Amino acid sequence: MYPYDYKPISRGINHREIFVVMPFVSDFDPIYNDLIKPATTKANDILGFSDDNLALYTYRTKDDLRTTSGWINVLEHLVSAQIVMGVLTSNNPNVFYELGIAHATQPITRQILIANQSYEPTFDTKDLIFYKYVDADFASCTEPLAIKISDAIKTYKIEREKRINHSRMMIGPFDFEVIMNHGRNRNFAVHSKDELWRAKYEEQFGMDSFERHIIGITNLCNLGLLGLNTISKPIDGGVQVEFSYWWTTLGNDLLSLMEIINQEEATVRRSQLPEFFDL
Repeated sequence: MYPYDYKPISRGINHREIFVVMPFVSDFDPIYNDLIKPATTKANDILGFSDDNLALYTYRTKDDLRTTSGWINVLEHLVSAQIVMGVLTSNNPNVFYELGIAHATQPITRQILIANQSYEPTFDTKDLIFYKYVDADFASCTEPLAIKISDAIKTYKIEREKRINHSRMMIGPFDFEVIMNHGRNRNFAVHSKDELWRAKYEEQFGMDSFERHIIGITNLCNLGLLGLNTISKPIDGGVQVEFSYWWTTLGNDLLSLMEIINQEEATVRRSQLPEFFDL
């Protein structure tokens, strides 16, 4: 399976996960256990993430005994983890391959590279920025690495908030009406060619609401806050197409900011989104 052909199971980003890309050999376990994990705990302190629902955690596929296909699991976490942390020490080819996928598909602001103090980068990696740790003194390296982690989280939050606020400023009155009427639903449908359905819709939401909401839905789709999902099913020798509008990851973030849904609901929705709704 190649990354190009891979379709992730998760939708959007797991804002708590730090996926660690490193060799599986036991010689590297102290780097994970005595440096990366303590640095993540310290980063949670710096960010004020005392709530278990917010706290960052580290993950590496070596520790997951449930994994049936290691490569699929790796791809899933490269795509969905908030931060991909790569250990360059030893120039491991598997590590470089996985980091190459991350570099090609994810913003560099969501990646942190580390290596030991004596590490000499190869030609293709000589321009990469990475943090150097001291093998014999993980304790003194914990806080600097924690700061890099917390800075990456803060940068992402700033960028995301800018995007959310930009979308909010672009919302018109019809768009707002759709948000208030349908924001608490994870998905909804609008049957534009069914007059009986249309009459029932206006009975529920008010006179002329159908036309206003069609305009609002169109605008919200253009802003990347809503997306159309379709499912084709065979029926009586033909094909029946079911459709519904879903709030995208960006849309759910906006709904959370507007306090129409809470953060727990936003997290659940993120895990249930149809394919390609990780906007």
